[in-house]
Amino acid sequence: MELYSKPDYKSRLALARRLADRAKALTLPLFADPGIAENKASGTDFDPVTQADIEGERLMRAIIREDMPDDTIIGEEFDDHHGSGPWSWTLDPIDGTRAFVAGVPVWSTLIAVSYEDKPVIGIIDHPALSQRFVGYDGKAYREGGNGTTQISARPCKQIKDIVLGCTEPLAMFSPGERASYEMIRRTAKFSRLGLDAYGYALLASGRMDMILEALLKPCDVRALMPIVEGAGGKITGWHGESPINGGRVVAAGDPDLLDEVYPYLQRAMDTKL
Repeated sequence: MELYSKPDYKSRLALARRLADRAKALTLPLFADPGIAENKASGTDFDPVTQADIEGERLMRAIIREDMPDDTIIGEEFDDHHGSGPWSWTLDPIDGTRAFVAGVPVWSTLIAVSYEDKPVIGIIDHPALSQRFVGYDGKAYREGGNGTTQISARPCKQIKDIVLGCTEPLAMFSPGERASYEMIRRTAKFSRLGLDAYGYALLASGRMDMILEALLKPCDVRALMPIVEGAGGKITGWHGESPINGGRVVAAGDPDLLDEVYPYLQRAMDTKL
């Protein structure tokens, strides 16, 4: 039995949906003209941030602080706000900023609600696609113009049958990690790249079977967990550990697949997260 009350849970589910609506109203017009993308990284790396990233997170934080002042807020662009209660929010206003800047519509807004550090509500909202994926109460749903539909991942017991996803292997993986990824990719039926969080939504919808990624932050992964798991899938670190703090992540629509891929992943030569 969960320790939180149903009214507390339902009020945060309603607030999470409202945050997604408000973020969409702000970010979608900016998608047509994102302006200058500043580089947060140093050296030759490129880690873009746009006005939509900053203003979207600022807006969501202000609403949470007004409605749930005791809740903790963890985000991509600003310092953490430490609340006094057991509830926390993890926000990424634009997941897939490179896609956003390039005009590719798979970018999303990620919102996770956790109770005592366990994600219990997750939203992947795709404003440019008019699709929203929500995980709560142990189930997962696609919401959009055609209403709400419960979604589920599909069974897939063998690596040779999987549709594999990864956003950008050359940028995400060390040489050792890339070797592990390549062993799986060469065995898979086929792979697709550049999907950001949309790949996890497709996995939860039964269209893809596995996502392999690395260098994820907490704000990249926490919203995904209730959706993937609510659809019957499983998401872990490469050694089976909790993915809550990001790093190297593997998601499988069929949890039985993980026992097949862990040996490949554990061959990664570079153990640095």
